[in-house]
Amino acid sequence: MFLCFSNSVNAEDTLVIHPISFETPSPEGWVAQYKTTIDFPKEEWSWRKIFMVQTLKCDPRTKGDKYDCGEWDYIWDALLYIPKEDTTEIFKLGSFVTPYGKRLIMGGEDGWQWVYDVSDYAPLLTGKVDLHIGNNQELLDLKFYFISGTPLRDPISVKNIYSLGAYDDHYGYTYQYGDISNNDVLIKKQIDLDPLASGFSIKAIISGHGHEGPKYCCEWINKSHSYIINGLKEFTWNVWKDCGDNPIYPQGGTWPYDRAGWCPGTKVDEYVFEITDLVNPGQTISIDYEIEKMIDEKETKGIYRMSHQLFSFGPPNFKRNLELVDVINPSSKDQYARINPTLSNPTVIVKNIGSEEVRRIKFIYGLSSGKREIYRWKGSIKFLEKLKIELPINDWSGLSIDQKFFVEAFSINGREDEDPVDNILFTKVRIPRTLPSEFLLKLITNNLGRAKENAYQILDYYGNIFYSETEFEDSTNYNIKIELDPGLYQFVFTDTKENGIDRLWWQQKDSVGLAGDLGIYNLDQSVIQKFSPDFGQEIRMDFIVGPIP
Repeated sequence: MFLCFSNSVNAEDTLVIHPISFETPSPEGWVAQYKTTIDFPKEEWSWRKIFMVQTLKCDPRTKGDKYDCGEWDYIWDALLYIPKEDTTEIFKLGSFVTPYGKRLIMGGEDGWQWVYDVSDYAPLLTGKVDLHIGNNQELLDLKFYFISGTPLRDPISVKNIYSLGAYDDHYGYTYQYGDISNNDVLIKKQIDLDPLASGFSIKAIISGHGHEGPKYCCEWINKSHSYIINGLKEFTWNVWKDCGDNPIYPQGGTWPYDRAGWCPGTKVDEYVFEITDLVNPGQTISIDYEIEKMIDEKETKGIYRMSHQLFSFGPPNFKRNLELVDVINPSSKDQYARINPTLSNPTVIVKNIGSEEVRRIKFIYGLSSGKREIYRWKGSIKFLEKLKIELPINDWSGLSIDQKFFVEAFSINGREDEDPVDNILFTKVRIPRTLPSEFLLKLITNNLGRAKENAYQILDYYGNIFYSETEFEDSTNYNIKIELDPGLYQFVFTDTKENGIDRLWWQQKDSVGLAGDLGIYNLDQSVIQKFSPDFGQEIRMDFIVGPIP
């Protein structure tokens, strides 16, 4: 399971702690969580990375309701309870919202996996610690992976800037929007920085909930948030998340609609801000948090769940060091299911984890037993910055069903990486389906003026468009004959409102209108591929006409 998200790790380099499995009894009671005491390693050790990996599975053994996965979307936190003198301090490792369980398909017996990088929490992940996580809507498998090696910089401490708020029986620890907007809570605070630290960052985990006021605050409204450091507004961001491309679909309910920092079936967004250049070690600094003001007094009881934490670090351990974080495509990972399988331009995420600016990267990539390509990238990646890089299409000759694809960052700025352990990744290549040279694209549009929201294209990997349509009529049957030469293609069907072509119920609080229908058929009318009308933002399907490369 671990090699699904990191290929630079050998078993002998990794300590695996497995406190919760699918066989652990589902918790009982309203908003009940799994509660466990974990014996993290006590001895001093250098951990290059620490990952928390949660896998959820729909199963009738869950104790939440009559559904294998919870009927509604439920939010929960991963909370560490750290002893502090004669009391306990709570630290949030991450926050998550479950998917709507009705009509849900979520990975079958293997479940669906989410990965949290919790390396910066290393000072807390030692000795015996209580952890509350998950709920009783899905079964949970939880593992921690401690990967030995030298981190990009040594984590020294983690501090809560503010508490998690008041406890609510439904939403957990929360703050009311009115109190934040009126500056009654989360006010300016003085913090002493560690004189022995060299680097500092702030992390916010924020999600909005509730249905208050004219725009249903704070779940359905986009608000700006800011940190003020030593009297200057240094960071401003919007807590808002695009849900239309959620890889877990179809779900029940309103899953495609954008929300304040979260979507059903996703991790809550996390925002990390480096403040090293703004402060000095040993300095007493002021930190203040600010939110966009209420537009209506009725928003007062809208709520935010949030965590604000300060991290202290040692100096960078490397000057020239690049991390290949992930391969977006080709990939068999759950989180990239929307854009895979594909044989289009390979795409990777890299991160500069050395103090020297990265200006050049030499990539070597291709099928593990095929022709290797070389790509020389030029640009600028500063310390701690991440960048998504698209590589030229490689030679797929000899592709087989169990083939592996690899990417290696062979050199950085013309020289060898100081710590190349995380410079190569392997992924499984899923082969797109093969279609005949002639087939039918069949569409039944829905009504209520929604057909005009839809469009489709069939194009090749070089951007050449062979078929397209943007003007559809309501309640109409379309039978479009497609004829293509051998090659690699992509079918894209979009909805501008990001709510698919299914029936609507959100505005009217009841199902209204017609459900559309979309599929690919042989000329004899037999089905090749049917698509769910509840697809959200778009359907994207790559396919091959003719022989597999």
